[in-house]
Amino acid sequence: MPVTIKTLLLNDAVPSQPPDSVKPTVRQIVDDVVLLWREEPSSEGLEISRLYQKVQKRHVEWQLEEDVLRDTLIKHSLYFNDESQLNTYDDRIEFPPILLKKSYKKVDIACNNEERKLLAKTALDVGDLIYTESSPIVVIPPMDKMALIKSGKACIYCGNSLSNISSHFIIKNGLDCNDCNGVWCTKTCRKNDIIHSALYHDKSKNKSKITIKSHNWILFAKYCQEKLFVAAYSVGIIFAKILLSNEEDSTKTRAQFESLAQVSQRIRINLSDSTNIGGTLDITSGAMAVDDPESVWQEAYSLFTKTFPMLEGDIDLERFLCYIGKFNINQISNQVYQLTSLANHSCEPNARYEIDSKLELKVYARRKIKPGEEIFLTYVNPLHGVNLRRRELRVNWGFLCKCSRCLKELKYSKLRINSETSQLKVLDEKKRRKSSMKSRRPDLTELLKNPQEFDLEIPETLGFGGRRRTSVRFDSNVTFAVEE
Repeated sequence: MPVTIKTLLLNDAVPSQPPDSVKPTVRQIVDDVVLLWREEPSSEGLEISRLYQKVQKRHVEWQLEEDVLRDTLIKHSLYFNDESQLNTYDDRIEFPPILLKKSYKKVDIACNNEERKLLAKTALDVGDLIYTESSPIVVIPPMDKMALIKSGKACIYCGNSLSNISSHFIIKNGLDCNDCNGVWCTKTCRKNDIIHSALYHDKSKNKSKITIKSHNWILFAKYCQEKLFVAAYSVGIIFAKILLSNEEDSTKTRAQFESLAQVSQRIRINLSDSTNIGGTLDITSGAMAVDDPESVWQEAYSLFTKTFPMLEGDIDLERFLCYIGKFNINQISNQVYQLTSLANHSCEPNARYEIDSKLELKVYARRKIKPGEEIFLTYVNPLHGVNLRRRELRVNWGFLCKCSRCLKELKYSKLRINSETSQLKVLDEKKRRKSSMKSRRPDLTELLKNPQEFDLEIPETLGFGGRRRTSVRFDSNVTFAVEE
């Protein structure tokens, strides 16, 4: 009796459609891995094989081989066996001469062509105020509050909310702009703001220096906002202040800004770990990298020089990019403080800073500090894991942190990963044994092809009340023999 073997879907099974396979771009791979690490910080220390499994689960439609994933991450300095192979740019940071005439009671400045640091002059106890900077080099109105500033809901100068200030108080003290809806929060802010009228209304308190084209500034600020180009916008504000100040203040402000440590944004972008979909490049300032930064740089520079035509001969594109990098490596909360820019980083700092609503910065001791001991601040969130901290520091400031805390946590992380890897190998071995046992069982298809009789072990009680439960089915296919 001839027998035909057929395999059909059960009547209530839904045919599974394989997704359309796509080959991911390099940027898609990098972005997804960095985003995965941000969502699951513990995954950053995984071996490449386990990381590959996670990426596969996230994107079943990707045609991606493990070797391609590894090579891509190595090329972008996101995976390595020897960290000495990682790219850094701290050796390319330049340190111009410092212009800081003010002396401080509790802190000394040490600097040369290769480094700068702050040292304690006296013994400091926990909570002691080390120094105060009353204001940044130039007050930069927050770019992310531009809409609130235009509608009169935030101060034109400092960006503080105006929700607690009455209209009567504003009119009585003359805090509203005569040419737009903008409002200052105090008389001090109005007095100190010498750039608003020139930037937005083609007016200047210094009639001999009308060098700013307000129409082009509005286009420049809008473009920076669209591209999240905070650094370019900030550099524009700084040079507006330089151009519109009196000669003495202009010279001082320019010298202070030029004295900051600097590196070109072109150099920094090469270490960008992603297009900032979960990435870290300039994330503290809200900046976003793009696949083609060159076009963004050129357009921003073009609008910058159209706004400040007298600077075109003084500042070319490469110089402009140097100012962008200068701002990014020195900014704190999108402001630049000259003394604080000299402080070096530690993941276990001995000092901390606070910035109040008027942008006054104060630095306090976190623990006891001896005379002559270096004062450290942290550049990154100290609650982040060691791998994320070091990646943020390498991408944004160009160095690979080797502080005592990082070295200790790296050692612990390697021990944990080795332990987990050993446990996984044991589990994999058990799975292979079970698989080999299953392979020795008779195959149903072979049994049906065999004309001899055979017995199947069927439980007497299925426990389903005579009803088939699809929720516990392991296979939606059924194989049976059909007599021809």
